[in-house]
Amino acid sequence: MKTTHLSSRRHVTIPKTICDAYHLAIGQELEIESTPQGILLKPKKIMQHTSIEAIAGCLAYQGAAKSIEEMDEAIQQGNCR
Repeated sequence: MKTTHLSSRRHVTIPKTICDAYHLAIGQELEIESTPQGILLKPKKIMQHTSIEAIAGCLAYQGAAKSIEEMDEAIQQGNCR
């Protein structure tokens, strides 16, 4: 088991062997979670860049396209369906 310490600025150093094993890069964001077993650190998942064309199939709207004016009016009314 590896050990580390908490600095006066509440920083923790992760040993290089652990960083290498989990492919952690300098500056990478980590999520921290309190669990019944203790503290869990895990790499923050990075969303991959994509285009609207790649995800357009998940948009379920059926019908005629709305105009900008119709969309603005729905937003003002709080009716975004």
